[in-house]
Amino acid sequence: MTKDEELSFLNAILDFQVPIIPETTRFWMVRTQRGYFYNEFVTRRFVALAWNNIDSKTDFSESSKESLKDDILMEYEEISRPSMVINKCITFINEIKEGDILVIPSAGSKYITFALAGKYFEDNSKTVELEHTIIYRIKNHDVDINDVSCPYKKRRHITLLRTITNEELNYSLGRAISNYHGVSNLDTYARQILNSLYNYYIFNNDISLVYNVKKTDPITPRELNSILYGTTEIFADIAPEECLSTQITLNSPGEIVFNLKDVLNLLKDNWQYFFGMLIFLGGGSVLTFKVPGAIDVIKSIINIPNEQRIKEAEAQQKEIEIYEKKLELYQKIKASGIDPEALSQPLNALISSCNSLNVEPIVVDDASAAILPEEVVMPESHDADEE
Repeated sequence: MTKDEELSFLNAILDFQVPIIPETTRFWMVRTQRGYFYNEFVTRRFVALAWNNIDSKTDFSESSKESLKDDILMEYEEISRPSMVINKCITFINEIKEGDILVIPSAGSKYITFALAGKYFEDNSKTVELEHTIIYRIKNHDVDINDVSCPYKKRRHITLLRTITNEELNYSLGRAISNYHGVSNLDTYARQILNSLYNYYIFNNDISLVYNVKKTDPITPRELNSILYGTTEIFADIAPEECLSTQITLNSPGEIVFNLKDVLNLLKDNWQYFFGMLIFLGGGSVLTFKVPGAIDVIKSIINIPNEQRIKEAEAQQKEIEIYEKKLELYQKIKASGIDPEALSQPLNALISSCNSLNVEPIVVDDASAAILPEEVVMPESHDADEE
């Protein structure tokens, strides 16, 4: 690590902030017609919903619902529950808000893309007749997945966040994706979705830290014990231990999640610096990549009193700045009533386990999420109900 990189790293810890997910954020799944429209949704940054005879001008009042149901049954003979169609259209047009998080599965849910919902819009060139033609060809396997464009009128812009494989997905969230159809609310799975997107975040007054474990070999009890011990000891320094809980989903790879529940008003001063060091050590870099040399820098922070004083006349200005940043962090830790040197043992345990477990940062990036493997072009082999 160069002097400039070391200084940037120290500034990142000093400026560290945990992102706050708005409490109003809701979570939704939008399917892709058995995967046929998944590539188009991701590459063109939109999602869409069927039933082109319904749009934002449709009257959804109670007095009009019966006639609307009749229209749906006449236009779409395969529909047996027209009220369900109405509800999903209302959800897509009115209930999904900009900034909500969308879950978009590929064919067979082999890949999952997470995205931020954007503005609603309509493509008036997509008629009911075109929709019938395209969907008929899809259901009769008369068209290849790359030879058809989405015929749906109702659309929303999206900003991509992350694309993962089914194997990386939380088990309960994976089950939900398999069981729900069309547009479905996933608020019940908010934590599982956020854990797939962020190494650290605040949501509903809770703070979460996610270790993204990439090790594929069997995990030893000692490795697991070290990461639990190291993180627990450090968290116990900044918040009441009874607020801390842990959830482990290890399929090698998997995730280890630490939650601090209802703690924002209970945290010690300068808690964010402890959290920042945990994030960097655990691979969840705020710089979205692992920082070579980060371990040595963090160790030097808690050992700063033992370092020889730098004489300004003999040192380069950059070295003086680095020393001052380390000293500032040391003093902030000490001002919290914590002995920085007491952090040495849990930090060493955490460093060892994060290395052996191959803990990696979670990268959230629109461009990266749009890079799709070749196999996603294959549609599902079964006729899944898209209603």
